[in-house]
Amino acid sequence: METHKILFESLEKAEQHFEAGEIRNGQKLVNEVSRSIRAEGKVSNKLRHRFNFMSAQSRYFNDISSFATNPKRNEIIKEIEALIAAPIDNPKKQANAIHGLQTKWQQLDQTSKPAGREQWETFKQLTDKAWEPCAQYYEELKIVKVSNAKEREKIIEGILKYTEEKSSRWPGLIELSKYLSQTFQLWQTFAPVMDEDFIKLKSAYQNARKPINDQIREQETKNLKQKEALIEQVKLINDEDSKVCIQKYQKLKRDYQNIGPAGKKNEPNLWKVLNESADRFYEAEKSIANDELKIIESLAADIGKDGFSVSKTKDQIRELSKTRKSPEFLKLQKSLKTFEGQQAQEIISKKITSYQDLPALLELETIENTSIEKEIVKALIKPSYSGDVDKIKEAVVMMELMAGVECPAADKAIKQKLTLEMLQNKFSQGLNESEKLKGLLLVIINNLKAKKLSAPELKLWKRAQIALNDLAKHLP
Repeated sequence: METHKILFESLEKAEQHFEAGEIRNGQKLVNEVSRSIRAEGKVSNKLRHRFNFMSAQSRYFNDISSFATNPKRNEIIKEIEALIAAPIDNPKKQANAIHGLQTKWQQLDQTSKPAGREQWETFKQLTDKAWEPCAQYYEELKIVKVSNAKEREKIIEGILKYTEEKSSRWPGLIELSKYLSQTFQLWQTFAPVMDEDFIKLKSAYQNARKPINDQIREQETKNLKQKEALIEQVKLINDEDSKVCIQKYQKLKRDYQNIGPAGKKNEPNLWKVLNESADRFYEAEKSIANDELKIIESLAADIGKDGFSVSKTKDQIRELSKTRKSPEFLKLQKSLKTFEGQQAQEIISKKITSYQDLPALLELETIENTSIEKEIVKALIKPSYSGDVDKIKEAVVMMELMAGVECPAADKAIKQKLTLEMLQNKFSQGLNESEKLKGLLLVIINNLKAKKLSAPELKLWKRAQIALNDLAKHLP
């Protein structure tokens, strides 16, 4: 009996998944119950009836899924047939194309009901036939690897020859670095090679490059010493006139920039020390930065006060140039963003209040509340009064679905129908949430029977009000 209770609970959870549109999760639970029932053998009629009902729902969803995915499988089959009819000249590209189509096919099997046996057999036979032009690919690849190894040997010979010709009078560091970069790029183009050749060639390549790398390091060391000497000269500048100091510094800086690289690891630190050595010449710059910090402090204090303007504050922020990375500047931006968010929330709150009272606005000559969307205002002033309560109920259930609000048990059939429609249309590009909500509100307004709401209409509108609270950010 305990087992039967667990199976009933599983079927209940499956139904909840189906209602929420989580079809794969629901089907998984139904399949698990099916295996348990087969293992149990004899089960109660109540459990079997419940299982049969849920199993029928699962099959229905499979049919819907097949309806959506079978055309996609047929498209893949057509693409395979096209590859057979006109194979790609390059076997590797042919192999990649087939692999891509197989991946698409497998993804469809993972996200929907697997392909039928006949459809799968057709796909497999066509795939095997499409692979035939690729049989020679692997033999050709071996030939390519051998050829690549020979080309790499030529590159090594070229580097050795270059070293022999240039070592008596080495070129500059930039030219040497450029030569190594070019030979490396050329080396990379001749890949892959056979495994047995890879290690041997790699070792020979590194040994051939070593004299050039050693010369690069030697020149970098020389440049490092020259740059350090210039930095020491900057530290000795001590004229009373700050403009003279800056002029001397800028001259030394140009000399510094004319010296070649001192190594990737050294360059960042050298630049940092050079700039820090000149900071004392730029007190005026620091003064401007201090003035900007005071402006930032004042702007931050004014946020939210009477007469405060977001746009004017943003204009003033744009004029700041020396403090844009300071903690004070970043804090100001954060405070301004928070204030804008609060304003936006106030607007949403006003909208919620306006939309909560829509029926009270029916047949007014004019509606001054500008927070309500224009089409909805027109419908309120001159409603259709079609009197279709079923359409109102369906619109309310759809709003509850969008808001994640549970509908009454009596309306679960409507909810299931709408969930299926959403599932069938999930791949199509539809309206955004705000446009959907506007359409639903128009359906409700135009399908009322009269200005004075009946008891069923009033009950439905109260449900709509609850959903509107959760859909506030989507209000039109």
